[in-house]
This record gives sequence, structure tokens and C-alpha cells, in this order.
Amino acid sequence: MAMSIGQDRARVYGPGVMLGTVGMSAYFLPVTKDRFVRNAFAIQKELTEDKIDKFTRVAEQISKNNLQTENRIFLLSECVAESIDAIGQRCLDLGKSITDSDAVQTLKKGFEDNFLAYKKSEAMMDNVASSAFKRIRWTNFAWGIGIGFLIGSAIGSGMSKSGN
Repeated sequence: MAMSIGQDRARVYGPGVMLGTVGMSAYFLPVTKDRFVRNAFAIQKELTEDKIDKFTRVAEQISKNNLQTENRIFLLSECVAESIDAIGQRCLDLGKSITDSDAVQTLKKGFEDNFLAYKKSEAMMDNVASSAFKRIRWTNFAWGIGIGFLIGSAIGSGMSKSGN
């Protein structure tokens, strides 16, 4: 008796879905210190680059004498004067914080030193640490689903071929 196309797909994709669901448990795999430090630094770098971009936009507004209230508040919160020179200096300092080897090493050392405290208690985490743990866990989750689905589909495909 010939199988319908729907039954054949169910035989192939059914195990894939099942193992993909099992793969979701990869979310709970332990986070290693090295991986945490790499992700935390990447997040800190992204945040710093975003801040530099915002300062650049604010400097453009200042050069056109059109500084918006929102950006004045931003400058006040960053303790930076409403001048292009002050903003330029702040951008240089921020850039050094993510490119200077000594500054990067100090930042990474701080992440390493606080890793165990972060791992023990979420209350100890700052935004960067929390985002790093979240990013690692969701990456594990996605890879777990993907690999589980592919392995399950391959197994299902083999069962489908041998079942005919």
C-alpha cells in the first residue's frame, strides 16, 4: 500500500519536531566564564558604539543650532557640556574604552572577577551581565532546537526510506 505525501512528511518531520523539542533544554546548559566574558564585552562594545552614534547626532544638532530638549537631557545625564569639543572628547574617551588594549583587558578582567557572583544571583547582575547570560542561553536554545530538528529529521528520513 502506498503512503500519502502527508504521512511521508509526518514520518520525516515528526522525529525532527520531537528532537527539536528535546533540544530546547539546551537553554539550561551551564554558561562558561570565557563565553560569558566574550558576550559581555561584545554587548558593552555595542552599547558604547550606540552611545558614540548618539553623541555624533547631538553634535550635528549643535552645529546647526538646533539642539532638541531630549538631547540636552542626554548631555546632562552624561555630564557633557553642550559643545562640539566636549562631545568630541567624550567620543574619543568612549572609543578608547573599547579599543585600547589595557582598557579592554581591565573591562574583561572585571567581568571575569564578577562571573561567579553573577552566576549565583541575578540580583548581582548589571544590565550587561544580564544581557550576556540571556544571549548565551537563547543561543543555546536556538542551536538545540536546530540541531535536534536536523538529527530527528535525518533519522525520520532514514526510517521513511527503510519503511517502504
